[in-house]
Amino acid sequence: MRIIPVTLEVGDYILSPLICVERKSIQDLFGSFASGRLYRQVEMMSRYYRIPVLLIEFSRDKSFSFQSASEIGDDVTPNSIILKLSLLVLHFPRLRVIWSRSLHATAEIFAPPKANQDEPDEVKAIRVGVPSEEGVIENDVRAENHNTSAVELLRRLPGVTDSNYRVLMDGCKSLAELAMLPMERLAELMGGQKAAKMLRDFLDEKYPTLL
Repeated sequence: MRIIPVTLEVGDYILSPLICVERKSIQDLFGSFASGRLYRQVEMMSRYYRIPVLLIEFSRDKSFSFQSASEIGDDVTPNSIILKLSLLVLHFPRLRVIWSRSLHATAEIFAPPKANQDEPDEVKAIRVGVPSEEGVIENDVRAENHNTSAVELLRRLPGVTDSNYRVLMDGCKSLAELAMLPMERLAELMGGQKAAKMLRDFLDEKYPTLL
């Protein structure tokens, strides 16, 4: 495995043009959750890479667990690291989590994901997430020749989720066309009547009358 040290704006390791890894030691993991930094880092990986990966790396001289069995209670508290990880994965469905016992184990873990993958382009990896002089950010997998602002607005609409927004984008050319779709077509694209009704009710809601 060839390692090229470079400064990256997004991620800590680039295993292939598709796979980006953010590495966290246990101490850094807790700190990143507390500051909100990890959410932003995973968001950026998901934005530019098809397969974002969170690597949680333990120390060889520490227990390979967050807490002992005796410390695990029946109730899950808001500060539980397991709860925070679960919510992170739910929010970013494409995120993969890898657990590594040590730095040496990480090198072995990286070998299978790299198998049958193209080598990353170090120049492109360095430029990912860095705006050009014109303010354009390349390789945004969410954009793909779409109006990025419109995509962001679409993803915030009621009923629109990570699992159906791309289907909606494929099914209509603009937000204006989306607003004109009948319920049957919305339900087909969004995977059910419930999500379609949420969106249709929102789009059809009248503005309050100002007197």
